Amino acid sequence: EDELTNELKVILAGSELQSIMLTSTLVNSEAQNRDLLEKFEKRAEELNKRYEEASIDGNAELKNQTHAMIWTNDIRLDTIKWVLEEDDEEI
Repeated sequence: EDELTNELKVILAGSELQSIMLTSTLVNSEAQNRDLLEKFEKRAEELNKRYEEASIDGNAELKNQTHAMIWTNDIRLDTIKWVLEEDDEEI
C-alpha cells in the first residue's frame, strides 16, 4: 500500500505542477513563454550532465535528487511546448 500511495503522490504532484504551469503560461505572452522554454531547455542540459556525473561517480543520492529535478523540468518543458504548440505529443 505504501508503494501505491507514494506512486499516487508522485502522480498528483506532477498533475499539480502541470496545472500551475498551464495557468501561468496561458496568461504569459508568447515571448515570455519562449524565454521560459529556453531557460528550461538549458536547465535540462545542466541536469542531464549532473546526472551523468553522478552516475560515473556512483553517487546514488545525487542521482535520485537529479532524477527528480529532471522529472519536474520535463513537465515544465512539455507544458510550455504544448502551450506554444511545438510538441506533437499529447501530455
